[in-house]
Amino acid sequence: MSQIVVDRDLCLKDGLCIAVCPDATLRANEEGFPEEVPGASCVLCGHCVAVCVCGAITHAGLPEEAMLPVCSELSSPAQIDGMLMSRRSMREFKEQPVSRETLEQLLDVARRAPTAGNSQKLHWIVISGAAKVKAVSAEVINWARAHAVGHTAMVVGRWDTGYDQVLRGAPTVVLACAPADWDWGKEDGTIAVAFLELAAVARGLGACWAGMLTRVAAVHPPVRQLLELPEGYVVCGGLMLGEPKYKYQHVPPRKPLSVQWI
Repeated sequence: MSQIVVDRDLCLKDGLCIAVCPDATLRANEEGFPEEVPGASCVLCGHCVAVCVCGAITHAGLPEEAMLPVCSELSSPAQIDGMLMSRRSMREFKEQPVSRETLEQLLDVARRAPTAGNSQKLHWIVISGAAKVKAVSAEVINWARAHAVGHTAMVVGRWDTGYDQVLRGAPTVVLACAPADWDWGKEDGTIAVAFLELAAVARGLGACWAGMLTRVAAVHPPVRQLLELPEGYVVCGGLMLGEPKYKYQHVPPRKPLSVQWI
C-alpha cells in the first residue's frame, strides 16, 4: 500500500515532489500525477510534502499535525556570520543549571539535524546539576590516573588542586549517542551536537565540547555505567552547557585560510 496520497484537485503536476525525492521513490503516472514507485524505499525525509506549494501531498509516515511552517524571516547573513564568529568555547560557567524547558528546545533543534540516510538513530543523555556532573568528571579522572602521560597528566594534576578540567564545573552536560554498529554514528552525533551548540549560543548560553568525556566513555566501562548508557550505544559527542560567567568583547584572529580551488 502506498504511503503517499495525492489530492488530484490540488495537485499542479509541476513535478517538484518527484524532482526533490532523494531516492527516486516517486514518479509521474500516465496522467502526470506523482505516485509511489512499487517496491521503493522511502527514508521519510519529508521533501515531497515540504516542497509542495499547494499542499496536495500527504504522507502516512509524516503526520500533517506534526509539520512545522518554514521560517519566513531569516536573520541576515551579517547576523548569522556574526553569531558564528563570535561564539567562544566557554569554560567558566555560572552555577545554575540550564532549565528543562530550554534543554527541550535545544534538543528539539538538534534532533532535526541531518543524519545519514535520514536514519535518526541518535539517543541523548542530559546530566543536570553540579554534583552529578562532578561525579562523571571524577570517574574520568579515575581512568586518567592510570594513563597519566602528557596532557592527561596535567588534567589529573589540576584535578588534585581542585580544578575540573574534564567538564569545567559546568552545571549541565548533554551527550549525543548512537548505536555502536551504526557506521555513521560519529558523523551524525557531531553534526547534531553542532546544531545544539549554535541553538544554545543563540539563547545566550555558553558551550564547550566535552572531548575528554567522549573519548573516555568509549574505553572505561565505569563511565558508561555512570551515564546509564543504553546497551549497544556509544557516546559520539557532547557539550558542557551553562550561563557564561564572563562576556567576550572581541573576535580573535585565526590562522590564514588554507583553501584549494579546483
